[in-house]
Amino acid sequence: MEIIRFLQLSDIHWTRQLEAVDDYTDIRDQMLQDLDYYCKETGNKFDKILICGDIAFSGAKEEYNRANKFIDDLCNTVNCKKDEVYTVPGNHDKNVNEIPKYLREFFHHAISNQDKDSDWWWEKLIEEDFSFIKKLYTPFRNYNQFCNDERDNVEPFMLKALEDNINDYGNANMFWHSEFEEKLNGYEINLYGVNSALISDLKDYDPIPNRDRGHFLFLPKMAYHGAKIRDGIINILMCHHPLQFLINKDYIEKDLDKRYALQLYGHVHIANSDSKNNAVHVYSGSLNPGDINDETYKPVYNIIELSITKHDHDNDILNIDLHVRKYTGECFEKDKQQSKPFQVYLKRHNKWQENLIKQISPEFKLPNGVTKRDVRHMFKEHPQSKEIIKKLYPNIECNCSAYLRNQIFLEKIREENRWTELYNMIKR
Repeated sequence: MEIIRFLQLSDIHWTRQLEAVDDYTDIRDQMLQDLDYYCKETGNKFDKILICGDIAFSGAKEEYNRANKFIDDLCNTVNCKKDEVYTVPGNHDKNVNEIPKYLREFFHHAISNQDKDSDWWWEKLIEEDFSFIKKLYTPFRNYNQFCNDERDNVEPFMLKALEDNINDYGNANMFWHSEFEEKLNGYEINLYGVNSALISDLKDYDPIPNRDRGHFLFLPKMAYHGAKIRDGIINILMCHHPLQFLINKDYIEKDLDKRYALQLYGHVHIANSDSKNNAVHVYSGSLNPGDINDETYKPVYNIIELSITKHDHDNDILNIDLHVRKYTGECFEKDKQQSKPFQVYLKRHNKWQENLIKQISPEFKLPNGVTKRDVRHMFKEHPQSKEIIKKLYPNIECNCSAYLRNQIFLEKIREENRWTELYNMIKR
């Protein structure tokens, strides 16, 4: 592909209000109309929709039901497949009052004061008392169902932590990972999502003056350290909280900038972006920033286009064109100040053979128009999915929930690249 195009937004904050009394109903309708005009005028469509957290307001199931309806409308408007929508959780995507509320908050304050030792404490706690770790994830139960049922981008570690009869994380990743079907001018695109709201509660750090500063948040190294640094691969990160809200932010920033050429954040409700350390950081703003009469925060959404320019013998250039659309009070218009182009140098590290980008080895082909994510959804909806698992991987434990069983199976399919074999079994 010459261009990959994202529709990117954050902080929708769906509540349980009826449409008729929701102040943001008209704004969302204006967004859909703006996107409809864009697609018809340009002939463009969107390859992916990326939502950087705070989909809900209090992590309630009814809020996610409303969000799903809006996401379906978005997909239909911009001609994007429903299984090409990716999300990460924010602080509003958890039920902070879930029992045991005060035990969790005690831990939140304790871990946020550990500074550089926080990862050591986290790993020891996982080893010695996974039952306590499970308590940190119960507030995400409705979000977990939302992103697993419809989105197919559940975090494996979260999924295990929410299983009643699982007391071992079993090396499950604390991030989700999607390899795009599309290659961008020969480059593979890998998208990663992490949970920065793990120890979030009502006493979080807030930089606004005259407010209680609160405790910083914790993003374990197990979450952000997963992306490999390889020639021919472009890594993209989705995370709700910008690094200024995290423990060890300086150390994490250096690591992320080495691994992820493009980083997408939410939470702060004001659109902004920058480029440093050869990485681009987009702070998404909010589609529903709160009080509709507060002029400080304007509803926004982003169009992000990726392309590659061949540069020289040692480098190519990743072009990241950011188009910010801001609500004016009547409609969405281009934010000229925040819309800007960025460039990231894609350095080649192969000093043995210096003339070619790493080429992806050939693989068995799926039928035209069928993607790996299509196969994932076909499998999850197949009435004999359990039987298919037993045929391909007889040793997989099938007594756990369908959620976990399918996740383990599909991860093995991904690792061994058996998508064509799985597709053929589904179609028998």
